Amino acid sequence: MFGRVVFPTDFSAYANAVFECLPELKAAGMWEIVLLYVIRPSDVPLPESINRESLERVRWSAEELLHIAQMALEGKGFRTFIRVEYGHPAGRIVEVAQEENADLIVLGAQGTSLMAEVLLGSVTAEVLRRATIPVLVLKFEVIRELGRVECRRMCEEFFTRVLFPTDFSDCSLYAMRIIKQLKTAGTREVIVLHVQDERVMRHRPPEQLAQFDREDQARLERIERDLFLHGLPARTLLRHGIPFREVLQVAQEENPGVIVMSTHGRSALQEMLLGSTMESVVRFSRHPVLAVPCPIHLTHSQDPDYS
Repeated sequence: MFGRVVFPTDFSAYANAVFECLPELKAAGMWEIVLLYVIRPSDVPLPESINRESLERVRWSAEELLHIAQMALEGKGFRTFIRVEYGHPAGRIVEVAQEENADLIVLGAQGTSLMAEVLLGSVTAEVLRRATIPVLVLKFEVIRELGRVECRRMCEEFFTRVLFPTDFSDCSLYAMRIIKQLKTAGTREVIVLHVQDERVMRHRPPEQLAQFDREDQARLERIERDLFLHGLPARTLLRHGIPFREVLQVAQEENPGVIVMSTHGRSALQEMLLGSTMESVVRFSRHPVLAVPCPIHLTHSQDPDYS
């Protein structure tokens, strides 16, 4: 399923923790890894055309570190390639993934600073917006002790339990195709969640809300049956509230290995999930998030108004 993976690294403690988790993706079919380092324009004091020596020095240093990582992964049986590029990280990450015909991009949610804020709004968020293949955003518990920074691994059995928030849009149902393939990765349960957005429903009469609940519960049950026919046991949950908050709450209650979401979707507010629910879940979740981009023809399709 995810045979060829691109892993961009900045050699930070957080990126190193993501690196340690890469072998866990073998269960999802990974056997080739492209290790990528992007030299930012700010890493070279003068423009590339003027300061070629400085650029080559940064490139050589990055290649040395990537070669060490390459040997470690090849020792675990993976076919590994390295690339050092120059430019703005998010754009080059997406371009390299396309050039390498990759199936997945694996990122952390924090960068070199390891500050309290996550990198969303910068590289990770931009990759999520621009990627045309799934993006796995890993999460770690950052521990700071006596001036040391460590990242506690939270990547064992990624795909054993999957949380699948759905708005029943074509894009969301497209993401379910990925979930159906996860059976071979050891998925034993899928939790299918739909959230009725209270911001929209608060002014609806009770009888209409009850009708919406019945319709959405029926849709959830159809998804449950569909997954069961593909050999995946599923449970369904219907919640009311702010979608991203309910997704995070259910994740805390159910402790899934990964949350699988589409990067686009229909909502009663006519918003894309990215920038609202998706971005908020990636930003605040303690669990890994697998973001599945929606094909362009589906993002422009007219989804039925379930609300």
